[in-house]
Amino acid sequence: MTIKYARPIPALSDLSVTEFLTLSRVGFLPHGFVVGCSVYDAGFAVYQRRTHELEQMSIAMREARRLAVARMRAQAKNLDAEGIVGVRLTVEHHTWRGGHNIAKFIALGTAIAFDHEHGPAELQHAPPLRLADGQPFTSDLSGQDFVMLLRAGFRPVELAMGNCVYEIDRSAVGLFNSKTEEIAEYTTAFFDARETAMDRLTQDLFSRWPPGHPDAPTGVVGMTVTEAIHGERGLMQVRQVPVVEFTAVGTAVAPLQLGDPRRAPQLPTPAVVVPLDR
Repeated sequence: MTIKYARPIPALSDLSVTEFLTLSRVGFLPHGFVVGCSVYDAGFAVYQRRTHELEQMSIAMREARRLAVARMRAQAKNLDAEGIVGVRLTVEHHTWRGGHNIAKFIALGTAIAFDHEHGPAELQHAPPLRLADGQPFTSDLSGQDFVMLLRAGFRPVELAMGNCVYEIDRSAVGLFNSKTEEIAEYTTAFFDARETAMDRLTQDLFSRWPPGHPDAPTGVVGMTVTEAIHGERGLMQVRQVPVVEFTAVGTAVAPLQLGDPRRAPQLPTPAVVVPLDR
């Protein structure tokens, strides 16, 4: 059944007032609040009580995120958006009957596009920011950072992601060890997992858009690496098998086309802002 409305439905967004006004000054308006989701079964984890990567879980977490973002992007395309800003990724881990590891990923963002009816006259002939295959770009940049990026002569391409799931061997340190010293095995494991997540981000990104491709990225901005700890729980809710997942996320960027009117004549000068409420 098709529902018909007597008047157009206003576009929903999670933009702040400042972000909305900043985007509107360069002609971009929200087309809707877009959501992608994926509930993924990572299988039955066989913990080996040693420090190593859980490759099956790494692959599952990576695919679940990819599906969530792809579904969010599909919604944005249906809304005729040029891209998505302010993307946020959330994850919940659950253990279902039989010991299956279940992850629920949700990707949220605001789909935007240039408004030719109300946009600035000098930007009316600017090329769209969709990717070469017609898909909307994805980005975790705020509205202000998005506009600053355009003025600097760059455009967002893709929400770049990489991850690594590690099992940590608790026997590496005694339960009642009274020594004050570095736990070298833990330090090495955390370093390796973090570096692996960042390496996978760049490998996936540049294998999809190699040099010479119209959307080939020149780099990643807004890079963050987050850590989440999950795993089996025993009596008193104490984690029996610590499992650490590192996730690297950033926005891949590429240059704007030559002559794009959104480029500022001069690169914006960074300003020092001191909050007065802290």
